[in-house]
Amino acid sequence: MYAILAQQTERTRGSSTSQIKQLIAESDSKIILLENEMAALESRMAALVELRDLECAARDALRFLTAPIRTLPVELLAEIFLLSIREPDESGYIYSKLLHIQDAFRISHVCRRWRQIANGTPQLWAGPVKVDFRQQRSLTEEGINGLEMLLARSAPLTVPVTIIGLENGSRPTESSCRATETLLCTAARWRSLRFVNYMVPPWFFQRLAGRSLDCLEELVLWNVDQDSHFDPTTVSSFATAPRLRKATLSSTCGIPMPWAQLRDITLAERISPESFRSIFSQCIDVLKVCVRVVGTSVLSQIRPDALALNQLRILSVTWVGDESGMQFFDCLSAPALDELHLCFEEGDIDWAEDAFTAFQLRSPNITKLKIEGEGFPVPSHALITAFRHAPFLTHFSIDHCPNSVDDHFCQALCYTDDAEPLVPRLHTLAVAETDGKFSQDGLANMIASRWWTDTELASRSRPPAVARWKQIRLKEDWIGSSFEFSSTFRGTIYALQETGLDFDFVELEYWKLDW
Repeated sequence: MYAILAQQTERTRGSSTSQIKQLIAESDSKIILLENEMAALESRMAALVELRDLECAARDALRFLTAPIRTLPVELLAEIFLLSIREPDESGYIYSKLLHIQDAFRISHVCRRWRQIANGTPQLWAGPVKVDFRQQRSLTEEGINGLEMLLARSAPLTVPVTIIGLENGSRPTESSCRATETLLCTAARWRSLRFVNYMVPPWFFQRLAGRSLDCLEELVLWNVDQDSHFDPTTVSSFATAPRLRKATLSSTCGIPMPWAQLRDITLAERISPESFRSIFSQCIDVLKVCVRVVGTSVLSQIRPDALALNQLRILSVTWVGDESGMQFFDCLSAPALDELHLCFEEGDIDWAEDAFTAFQLRSPNITKLKIEGEGFPVPSHALITAFRHAPFLTHFSIDHCPNSVDDHFCQALCYTDDAEPLVPRLHTLAVAETDGKFSQDGLANMIASRWWTDTELASRSRPPAVARWKQIRLKEDWIGSSFEFSSTFRGTIYALQETGLDFDFVELEYWKLDW
């Protein structure tokens, strides 16, 4: 601006005011001419932009007409859509289940043809349905309309439903009533129903009354909020669900269940052996059971005849409470049991060797044994005794059981041709309890004694009487422990790895078994 001012000052030096006004008028005329030219150019540019956009659209249409995907049958394109949908995170992170809906909406917004195919493909919309009553956006007009549309597009297929944050102790709001009614209208299509609330309000079950749950296969119901005006025993919806096979619930919720038809049962609340007998005597065909057990103060109350669950394949027992808890095994017989998971959560519990051995004799076909001690020390001699009565054991895992893995443990598992071996079929071992109170050479020798290369096996005059290792896992880092595997031990293991042994030192945060 200063440069222009200096230029015009020099230009008008010696000019009168009238002469300067004449120059101003000339500038105004030039500006009008330039603005007119600009308007013409802008109009021309707009026309060119419109022509350009039309040509781009025509080009894209031509590309679409020649695209190989356009020639695909509708059925195959729908299958591609289904394969492009991300699966929910199996870690249990509830919000990852939204990915399915997001992906389906993205596909349906690519073009009109894709939208028609997507909207006509119920499988694309039959992913996890989650309604969070804590989030206002889930209860807005737009959110409820979206829920209605999702459920409508998934018809007639079944859908898994998760409900979060139902209001306890108060009357439901108008928006929550509408969202609930939207869900309940599709109750006959629920494949699974999971309540994230620990306590579910009675009003939900009152609204559920009279609805058929013809497709329900799985139920997760922790408990029901107490209400003097509500009798949970009057809720018959679940007891009459013909396909219900899997249930996670509290044994005290009071809602009738079709116990005889359930095959997979997890009881969240602590139960006594007596309560276990009372419930599971109705479930003689159950295949999988997970329970939390407390001891009984009067052992004579446990009936001497064990409850026979002849179809039971998987049993997980968590002990909470007093020292008599393991007497629970006195009340159970499971001749077909394949996998046993023992977890000691808290309390002063004694390992009941006689009771466990008797249980093994009644359940002789166990192939997988997993022990999580949470600091509970299972004596090594007890483990050795358990091995003696587990001839079919193939997998063994022990975690957080101080002093359980010692020299006696290693020596007992060490194989020599001239001695009868323990657990001859054992091929998978996971040990997350090495506190250093054993010889690392002894552990290495035990591992090496049950490993042969293909060449070594072929050169033997007779095969070994034990299976060779398929997988070994040792937990490597120990919180609050100075224990470390020596370089000699690591060298031995690395040498075995070079010959094909599947062996891993696993850090604590990645400790997860494949079975």
